[in-house]
Amino acid sequence: MEFIVKQFVKAALAHTPYRIVRARGANRFEAIESCLQHLREHGYAPKIVIDGGAHIGSFSLATKALFPSATHHLIEPQPACFAQLDALCAREGFHLHKCALGSEVGELRMAAGDEPSTGAHISDADTGTAVIAASTLDALFAGSVAASDRALLKLDLQGYEMHALSGAREVLPRIEVILSEVSFFQQAYEPKIADLVSFLAAKNFILYDIAALSGRTRDNRLKQGDFVFVRSDSPLMADDRWA
Repeated sequence: MEFIVKQFVKAALAHTPYRIVRARGANRFEAIESCLQHLREHGYAPKIVIDGGAHIGSFSLATKALFPSATHHLIEPQPACFAQLDALCAREGFHLHKCALGSEVGELRMAAGDEPSTGAHISDADTGTAVIAASTLDALFAGSVAASDRALLKLDLQGYEMHALSGAREVLPRIEVILSEVSFFQQAYEPKIADLVSFLAAKNFILYDIAALSGRTRDNRLKQGDFVFVRSDSPLMADDRWA
């Protein structure tokens, strides 16, 4: 019934100048999927999706449904996730890279447990961490991603997003859309939001949308968000009218 109501409302609004706005506190993953669907409705169809911080593959499964012809590259360093990702990437159109993303090729330390965790993160600590392989977006994709691929890059790296972007000097100009998790708190490696926006603006990316926002449970103060950046020369940016 809920699905039918949503479809009815969307159909009704299609004939008006109004659209549904993703509200703070809504389900994060539904909000992200709605945002990507909005891009698709405006002609966006990536040939390549790079899923940085793939966890167990939920994002790639969702985007494969939206963009079925796209080739998906899943990047995940947690050994606890490998069994599920191996099974997923046995399917056509999915490829797995068992490494972390950083600014250099080498090794990093990660705080992660024996079960898949969305909170696993890069750490400087020697205890309670595992040594993992690290690569860069350039090392993985400089020879295989072209501007004509209209590639989508998703980053959910628990604060390590800027390090990953720093390792994408060659690839970044060939990416059309970036979906990145951002934190409103600096705890470890998290960049300031202004620094991330400025960094990407210097690379000709414009903040296009905020797909989702979430707050702390105890007081609903903003904790993190998922920001969408689009290249300034993208067809998605062609219409710059105010209304």
